[in-house]
Amino acid sequence: MLDRFARLLEVSTTVAAITLALIVAQVATQAYALVDLVRRDAVRGGRKWVWALVIALGNLPGAIGYLAAGRVASDVDAPSAGSGASTAGGEAARRAVDVLYNPRDQR
Repeated sequence: MLDRFARLLEVSTTVAAITLALIVAQVATQAYALVDLVRRDAVRGGRKWVWALVIALGNLPGAIGYLAAGRVASDVDAPSAGSGASTAGGEAARRAVDVLYNPRDQR
């Protein structure tokens, strides 16, 4: 198959393999960027259709540009200090320990 592609492009097999790898990388990156764009509530600049054009018409650099600069940082539930576990996670861990080893009140 790669030989046929190389003959079609009239290049060596190595160049055809590199070209095919770049095409696959470009399509995969553009598809990922478009899916990410659709799933996001907000983007930098506020207009999703502009980013869709950048991704679609900008090829690989457009998709990389969106992934690097177009996405707004997600709000992450990060505790300000302590063990690193969120309050909900700590509460779940306490309940799990109580189930395994009986509640602290009964010890």
